[in-house]
Amino acid sequence: MLRISTDHWLLALRTVLAVWLALFLSLRLDLYQPAWAILAVMIVTLQPVMFTGGTPPIGIIIGRSIARFFGTLFGAVAGLVLIALFGQQPMLYLLFAGAWLAFCMYWVMLEQDEYWGYVMMLSGYTATLVSLTALGTGVDDIWTIAQARFTETALGIGCGLLMHVLIAPRFGSRDLPGALSTLLSDAADDTLAALDAQRPHETRAQHLKALLSRHQRFEKSRGLTRLETRRLSHFIPALDRFASDSLALITAIRELEVALDYLRECDDGDRWLAHLREDSVAWLRAVTEHHEAAPEGRPTLTPFAWDTHAVAPRSRVRAELVRQRLGEVLGLLQHGRQLRHALEKPASSRVHSLPRRRRSRATHNEHFVARYNALRVFVAFELLGQFWIHSGWQSGYLAMMLLGVFTMLFAKAPNPAAVVYQFLWGTLAAVTLGGILLFLIFPIISGFPLLAIAIGIPVMIGTLLTTRPRWAAMGLSGAVTLMTLLNLHSTYTFSPATYINGGVASIIGTTTAMLTYSLMRQRSPAERIRTLMGAYWQGLARLMRETSLPNRARLESRLYDRLGRIVALGGSDDNVREAVDLHALALCVWRIRRLREALGPHRADIEDWLDDIGARLTAHQHHAPAVWEQLSDQARAWVDTLYHEPKIPVATVGEMAMLGHLMRTAPGAGLEAQKDTSTPPTDTHREEAPHAG
Repeated sequence: MLRISTDHWLLALRTVLAVWLALFLSLRLDLYQPAWAILAVMIVTLQPVMFTGGTPPIGIIIGRSIARFFGTLFGAVAGLVLIALFGQQPMLYLLFAGAWLAFCMYWVMLEQDEYWGYVMMLSGYTATLVSLTALGTGVDDIWTIAQARFTETALGIGCGLLMHVLIAPRFGSRDLPGALSTLLSDAADDTLAALDAQRPHETRAQHLKALLSRHQRFEKSRGLTRLETRRLSHFIPALDRFASDSLALITAIRELEVALDYLRECDDGDRWLAHLREDSVAWLRAVTEHHEAAPEGRPTLTPFAWDTHAVAPRSRVRAELVRQRLGEVLGLLQHGRQLRHALEKPASSRVHSLPRRRRSRATHNEHFVARYNALRVFVAFELLGQFWIHSGWQSGYLAMMLLGVFTMLFAKAPNPAAVVYQFLWGTLAAVTLGGILLFLIFPIISGFPLLAIAIGIPVMIGTLLTTRPRWAAMGLSGAVTLMTLLNLHSTYTFSPATYINGGVASIIGTTTAMLTYSLMRQRSPAERIRTLMGAYWQGLARLMRETSLPNRARLESRLYDRLGRIVALGGSDDNVREAVDLHALALCVWRIRRLREALGPHRADIEDWLDDIGARLTAHQHHAPAVWEQLSDQARAWVDTLYHEPKIPVATVGEMAMLGHLMRTAPGAGLEAQKDTSTPPTDTHREEAPHAG
């Protein structure tokens, strides 16, 4: 027996009440098409449900409502312009309307901000909805249609938002302190395990991936803060800063593990490690066990007091490298503890020590993916439009409308054809249910209460279906198609031919979207990873060659953006470990270039060596482990040479040693060699990007 949770019942209640309120106000105000207001309620409420499986936090509803408002406004204006310029020239209309869709799709695929992407998505298909409705029902009514579309969408947005605020609202930002505590606790625990050598090498990648999932939970809660509460608004710059620092923390822990492995190979490695453990273990355990305690100053790692003649250079370099990486981990953890305490006690004097300026963000845009998606939506729109125009099919504009909507909605899904296939079944069900409502139920009812009940029952069924992964797309598509076909201003008009024509058009539009995704397939995850890897090697080569170094914060932001993409495309434990190693490798090169003045007489030769490595990395698409071992041996040879240069700082030699250690792990070789061996499951829309839809 299928159980329905309380959360899902509350979600259905909010949705039905919002639909009733939107329907009542639309009829009371005598708006153009009340079904559009209902459709706005359903989309604002149910689209986030497809990706969360339950009631979304109020911040997501607020963000999408605002984005939908402005997206509909911009789209309505664009639809007016299209009809004003090309309303009497169908071929030119098809060309420029398809170009607008393609432009918006290109922006959606590149835009990293969830809500700006949603604005552009709405702008794209709202323009076609407005202009195509005008072409199908009469160009003379274009101003009325555009105004009605915007007014009724705004009304539906307001009704849906109101019910989510009034009835048991969920605040995702309330999880922020707990998410931050868990991230810091797990990071401190991983650091302790590295110092104590508690975990075998085989499980490190698994723990690294778990730590990354803690970061993603923190990121999700952080993103809702600015929308849900004003109490924490002055913490947003510090939260943005720590979002980057928490990823730097993951890389620093990985580098610390590598440095510790090589320090333990030294005969006297345990002796120097004991000094570091004495300074840091107690503090790390406090971070792990006492989440809410006021942060004390981070421990000071005492500089090593050694006799340079008695201690081997290799031991000194490796011990100093561990000390540097451990100090970096402790500093990042301290930053997180200060932020955690400030969130709990905003009046604390420690709040003034938090960053007040946001860190600049740099992204790695996959232009090839954006171009391909723009091309396929343009091609599909043009081909179906040609069929519509030359066949003289009166209801063909409905097929064009649904094609534009469905090709935009799920472009970022791993397997959009499978999602649209579910939408096809939902469309078939909606056409059947709509016919029953129009021709069997509406003629025998009178008055608003009975109309509300007749509409509320399918709305509740669609809402409950959307919470189930297997039926989510059917629930939402049923709502979209049903509201597209119903004319609630003329509920008693018996015109089965018109309805059947519109139903067939809806099915053809959905089928065309599915065929578009099936025939023009996106690049596979493995192909996208290899393209990302190629861009990484080019960026690393520039870092090894250019005289002026990029800002570290900007470099980290760009690197970690690529890390997120690689993990999303192939998030196995080994892939996560390799991605982190790649970013540690780039940061290590950046440190060596920054310290190049300390290389003394070897500076020119080492820079030529790095330049040669960059050229070798970009010259080939695949880099075998044997190539990395050769490069690692060369780095170790440089370290052996620098051991005997007393004027070169130990820290500089340590960075060269770390570069050799990271090369020994053959970063990226597994990512470049992987192949697609499986097809994404049918309900892959659960993993879709947050703003898709």
